Amino acid sequence: MRSSPNNRLNAIMEALLAAHEDAQRLSRSSLHRMPEFFMATRVADYFAEHFDNFGYRLEAQVKRTFEASDMQVDDIAELLQEPDLRPDGRFDLVLHTGKRGRTAHILEFKRGDAMRGLISDIRRLAKVSRHAGRHSLKTNYLVLTRRCPPERDTTGRLIERLDMALHTAGLDDLDVNLIASEPQHPFLNHDHLPMANRAFQIVILEIQG
Repeated sequence: MRSSPNNRLNAIMEALLAAHEDAQRLSRSSLHRMPEFFMATRVADYFAEHFDNFGYRLEAQVKRTFEASDMQVDDIAELLQEPDLRPDGRFDLVLHTGKRGRTAHILEFKRGDAMRGLISDIRRLAKVSRHAGRHSLKTNYLVLTRRCPPERDTTGRLIERLDMALHTAGLDDLDVNLIASEPQHPFLNHDHLPMANRAFQIVILEIQG
């Protein structure tokens, strides 16, 4: 498979839906209860298996990620001055192209949809996207699981909340594309017991500067 915006979004979703099935079958759990690194690992392996030219790094160091990209030296130096992009920080998952190992896309993973945390991660990825110019790092992803009603579509409400939070944060001009899965079951409580009338969604935010 070749990389394209639609192919990447579909791949992330397919990887996580399959991971949810395995979480139930092998761990007697549910994707929304699995740790974030489980999601990152499953997405990484899916891309490596299904795409022609992707490898990956998990817990990739920020400085090395930028140095392996096609960004200009001045842009890298400016990014590394940002407080929330400290050089020794880590990205959950970085996809890179095969032979040259050039950084292609950054993916961060979260559990829950608290807006303060989402905006913090979005702002971080947006800074990378805006410095990337026409290079592939212009497109990055924030992936999360969130509680939702089992039948009613609440994606529209999430988009409204996100738009309001982006406006408040001064990020109105940021291009954010959101896709979400259908409600998934089971929704487990902290004791890993299924809860009636509860479900969760997988949400992918595609972020472009």
